[in-house]
Amino acid sequence: MSHEIRIVLADDHPIVRRGLRLVIESDPQLRVVAEANDGREALAQIQTQQPDIAVLDIDMPQLDGFGIARELQRLRLSVAIVFLTLHSEEDLFQEAMELGVKGYLLKESAVTEIVNGIKSVAQGQFFVTPALTGYLLKRRQRTQHLTEII
Repeated sequence: MSHEIRIVLADDHPIVRRGLRLVIESDPQLRVVAEANDGREALAQIQTQQPDIAVLDIDMPQLDGFGIARELQRLRLSVAIVFLTLHSEEDLFQEAMELGVKGYLLKESAVTEIVNGIKSVAQGQFFVTPALTGYLLKRRQRTQHLTEII
């Protein structure tokens, strides 16, 4: 993978955005092309910049990460979404997967995982904070069980 990966970064906390940008752009292959401090601004930046990846906080004013994901689906914009969140609850994780989110990272481990997460998603893979991989296994088991029933 040698091309530049273009990223829109959205979080309502400026200090979090600044820190993430520094970590992300420490890799020469990654470039933050726009930042947003709320969901509406994030959606506008994604439409304008057409990035490869949108790194979105779930909790933002005006439009949350889930709302952005739904709107991107409605608009048929093909940007890969990585949620970066404090929320480790299984129901939110499952909802994100149902919406086609490609990455789910917890903020507590963002500094060590964000670059690998973005690169994995850019290569067409899923990336989930290792602490949440049990949810993926449960999801797979449920799918297998439903397949067997049908």
